[in-house]
Amino acid sequence: MSTDSSRNFKKTVEDTRSASTALHLDDDDADIFTVKNIKKISGIIRALNSPLRIEIIMALNQRPHHVHELVKLVNSSQPLVSQHLKVLKSSGIVEAARQGRQMTYSLSQPLALDIFRIALQAANTTTE
Repeated sequence: MSTDSSRNFKKTVEDTRSASTALHLDDDDADIFTVKNIKKISGIIRALNSPLRIEIIMALNQRPHHVHELVKLVNSSQPLVSQHLKVLKSSGIVEAARQGRQMTYSLSQPLALDIFRIALQAANTTTE
């Protein structure tokens, strides 16, 4: 077992639930910060790591939208908006439903907004 005292992290050689490496702050978090979960967290953060995607999520938080509506709302091209929607959909943050010839996108993970709030709090705390 190794310890990074500057951050109070512990590296556990074996997590009893997944038999994989885990990083955690204390014993209660051992089942949260497994390698598998760290990859999931990283995937979500990667999907949210774009100002345009944040704008899209904020629009979808208001109500579901067709692609052409999102194009106008975020003032970007249709191919670019579609590309970003694909990333958000593949990460499970948004979902799509076909309505005739159009796709309607909606926010399937409103917890993304909580991530934005926490990130903004952290940004405001570090810049003060």
